Amino acid sequence: MATNNVKAIPNYTLPFYFWINIPKDSKLFFRKVIYLHFAIWKKINLNYIFKSTLSPRFLATAIFKLQIANFLLPIASYLLPLASCLFLLSSCNPKNHPAEMAGDDEYYTCSMDPQVIENKAGNCPICHMKLIKVKKNNLKSGQIKLSSQQISLGNITLDTVRTSVLTKKITLTGRVTIDQNLSTAISSRVQGRIEKLAVKNVGDFIKKGQLLYEIYSEDLNIAQQEYLLANHKNTSQEEFSEASKNKLLLYGMSEGQINQLKFSNQVLHSVPVYASTNAYVIEIPVVEGNYVAVGTTLFQFNSLGSLWVEAQVYLPYLPFLKIGTEAKLSIPAASQKMFNGKVIFIDPQLQSPERFVIARFLITNPSQQIKPGMMANISLQTEKNKSITIPLDAINQDSNGANVWILNKDGVFENRMVTIGIQNNREIEILEGLIEGDIVVISGAYLLNSEYIFKKGANPMEGHQDMPGMKM
Repeated sequence: MATNNVKAIPNYTLPFYFWINIPKDSKLFFRKVIYLHFAIWKKINLNYIFKSTLSPRFLATAIFKLQIANFLLPIASYLLPLASCLFLLSSCNPKNHPAEMAGDDEYYTCSMDPQVIENKAGNCPICHMKLIKVKKNNLKSGQIKLSSQQISLGNITLDTVRTSVLTKKITLTGRVTIDQNLSTAISSRVQGRIEKLAVKNVGDFIKKGQLLYEIYSEDLNIAQQEYLLANHKNTSQEEFSEASKNKLLLYGMSEGQINQLKFSNQVLHSVPVYASTNAYVIEIPVVEGNYVAVGTTLFQFNSLGSLWVEAQVYLPYLPFLKIGTEAKLSIPAASQKMFNGKVIFIDPQLQSPERFVIARFLITNPSQQIKPGMMANISLQTEKNKSITIPLDAINQDSNGANVWILNKDGVFENRMVTIGIQNNREIEILEGLIEGDIVVISGAYLLNSEYIFKKGANPMEGHQDMPGMKM
């Protein structure tokens, strides 16, 4: 028998040998079968496979990778659970690793949250970053230290506390009213009927000697007849004549009217009444034809030669006002010039719930330019006080009080509570808490306040709230 000289084919050449020796007719069938197997493993689009034509080299390479994957997959399926068990066992190893403790002059803090301070190593409870070890400083409560670079970047400027003269300008708003001390009233001295009312309009200006009204009174007519009767007697009845004349004067008749009665010897049935001064009519409570009793008010007048300006003064400004305090008043509706005035009255009763008192200023009005009801702006200066002052920007104020930042001799910024007084647009008076020569922060005080809260996690004023002598 003929010997078959075909040599043994290595395993890694089987794909190539298989592809070369199969009949050409069957190549298309086997190609599609192999494509299908490869597509299922790689999860690729079958439509793409059957519509495309791949080279034999690509097909052989794909089959070779498939064989390797089929070989390694069972091994990996056994090794992966084993590795997981070993990892869990190693993590559960009950070995004790004590955290490193900080020294006496050290502490651990977080670079992102410096308010976190611990005495041992670990992670930040806020951001979970690893804590870092830093050296302690010997700063007291309310103190903070900055580098020269931080001071430059924060634009922190300093100034020295000094003594200066300080005045405060107070501006109030008031309303012009009538000076009640210049108000006069004309009332009826006898009972009777108003026969004629010569002045009927409120606001009219009346002159001295101007007719106001005429009144008919039975009592006044009887008194005139008594006077005429007394004058017809002999001189022994002179006392009776003088008494009857005084009665007419008390009833409101003038000396001229009595002399006219004496010479005419005729009773005046309607007695005219004239104005005794120059004034403006403020009120006319009667009309022509009214029957009035003794004491009934017929007219109210005011000369408007001086006026009152009543202003609302709130409690912070009240200590700076007293009787006699001079002020400058501007009344735009009357004139562009300034008027001089002074405080003549401060209401002892507090108006509630607005919490203010009424202060009354007196101003003169010789030209009658100012009218009651006009609005006035009042400006007054407080008395000059020589006291410790600092720039207004150096003060930090909140609900707990006022405080400043000072630079002490050690180059450390220290927060200090102060008691403040009056202030103007630039400076503020310090009543307690600073002495002359202290160095205060005038620019960047709020930055220091924020930096302290950020680093310490507390308000710098918390250490001052129980200090004696501090007014909150």
